[in-house]
Amino acid sequence: MPQVTLVEAVNMALARAMTQDADVVVLGEDVGVDGGVFRATVGLLERFGPERVIDTPLAEQLITGMAIGMAAEGVKPVAEIQFSGFGYVCIDQMLNHAGRLRHRTQGRLSCPMVLRMPCGAGIHPPEHHSESPEAMFAHVPGIRVVYPS
Repeated sequence: MPQVTLVEAVNMALARAMTQDADVVVLGEDVGVDGGVFRATVGLLERFGPERVIDTPLAEQLITGMAIGMAAEGVKPVAEIQFSGFGYVCIDQMLNHAGRLRHRTQGRLSCPMVLRMPCGAGIHPPEHHSESPEAMFAHVPGIRVVYPS
């Protein structure tokens, strides 16, 4: 197996998921034209089109809310928050909506979505760009935190 960087692996995984399932969409700030802040979505817009690779405004609550609504309607969104420090503004929607939707609707609706947030980064940026709030998200009922190894 060839060695790839983590960003390349993310790109390959997204492309594979989108190829295998037409319901998978990617959304977030700059994920289309610019290929994402770390270039993890490079080439996806050209390959899958603007209906499945959606550039959004810089508004983390909007990105999260869109993903929750899409997931509740059967779409499989992979939403990107550029830096995990900005995930704090998403906690209301993750806690009160994404994590509780299945329970609140007695199983009628669910929220199968991915909220992808690079953390730590190792690029020595200012606050909000190098935080690691994943432990906080791990304690939100109904949310699973997944980390690459």
